[in-house]
Amino acid sequence: MAPTKKKKGTATALKGPKRSGPGSGPKKKKSRKTEDNPAASGSQAGDERKDEGDEDSGSDQESDSGPYCLCRGPDNHRFMIACDKCEDWFHGECIGMDKYTGENLVQRYICPNCSDGKRYVTRYKKMCSLESCNLPSRLYDPQNPSIFCSQEHCQAWWEHLIKTLPRNKVSSLDNLTRMEFVGLLDPLPRIPGQKPSSNWKLGDTPFDIEPDFWQKVDLKVVLTQEERDILETSAAERYSKGEEISFRKKMLQIIEMGLKQREAAIANGTLPKDVCGYDTRLDTVGATAQFIAFAKSPEGEAILSAGRFEPPVRTSLHLTSVEPDATKGVMCVKKKCKTHQMWGAILTKNVKHLIRVLASEAKEHLDAETRLKENAAGRYLRSQLENNIVTRFDSTDDDEDSDEEVKRTDKRDNAVNDVEMG
Repeated sequence: MAPTKKKKGTATALKGPKRSGPGSGPKKKKSRKTEDNPAASGSQAGDERKDEGDEDSGSDQESDSGPYCLCRGPDNHRFMIACDKCEDWFHGECIGMDKYTGENLVQRYICPNCSDGKRYVTRYKKMCSLESCNLPSRLYDPQNPSIFCSQEHCQAWWEHLIKTLPRNKVSSLDNLTRMEFVGLLDPLPRIPGQKPSSNWKLGDTPFDIEPDFWQKVDLKVVLTQEERDILETSAAERYSKGEEISFRKKMLQIIEMGLKQREAAIANGTLPKDVCGYDTRLDTVGATAQFIAFAKSPEGEAILSAGRFEPPVRTSLHLTSVEPDATKGVMCVKKKCKTHQMWGAILTKNVKHLIRVLASEAKEHLDAETRLKENAAGRYLRSQLENNIVTRFDSTDDDEDSDEEVKRTDKRDNAVNDVEMG
């Protein structure tokens, strides 16, 4: 078959490969010039200039030919996923991940090269709790968080759970029927006089502690010596943290005084607008021991009670070359001061952060004390209800009484044994 004739004066430009997801696009190949056709060379020159423009714009972009992945191969239009640490791309086939999982269930992907098994690991989204569903749950939905992907699957899960329960009592075992279980889930009526939709409801908390319980009982009876020591130590630590928080709040007052002093000096024209304005009396802010000593001194108490700084005795461009006065102070009047740059915001932020940390630690102590006291109260109420008696045998003044108790116990046990043998 004869080859097809080309129309005179035209040329065919070679097309580059198509662009794919991970790469931003390959460089286009230049078309060859036809030396034997002068008319075609003119037309091809225009195409060549166009290709050169495309080549220049994509010269700094990576080609789709790779290398990518662990195999260091090209894209080849296969499913690929990017590592969130090294930002390299990996074929799903090479890392054992299908396209659906990569696009829907992966929260953060870390490649095998970057994974350390601790901090940098691949994170997956929580899947729907319905066994037959492979969709991600709405656990991170701020409006309606749920361990199910939809309300329909939530309803289906509950229906399946209820179907596993018997309709009627089949034995004397303490098993719930379907009606009893649904009754437990039914919320109590909030409107006075309204009757619940079911006769079944959750009972009161076992051994419920009354509000005035600790005022009516003897602590030595309810709490052991070890528990009393723990509570005493924890309360002392809470008090110490509370004292430290109060001093931190006084630090904020001192910082506010320094800011007001700078603003007043700028307002009355004593200092220019862009001056530093740092006062050496702020040096103790952030240093707990030094500030407590300053706050308890007569000079510190006078400053805190007055709510303002006395005017500084002098100003200086170099505070490091002068001895600061704890009561009078020296103000820095340097412009664009790098040493005290944004001193007001930084000091305030640091002190507030420390206050939050101390408050959190104090709350942890209080929560631990509450849990310990609740457990001790529940143990005491349970022992009162069960009427249990614990006899101690130790080296105290009541040794004789203890021996008498042991003898009575031995006689009772021997009598029981005689009856059983008879």
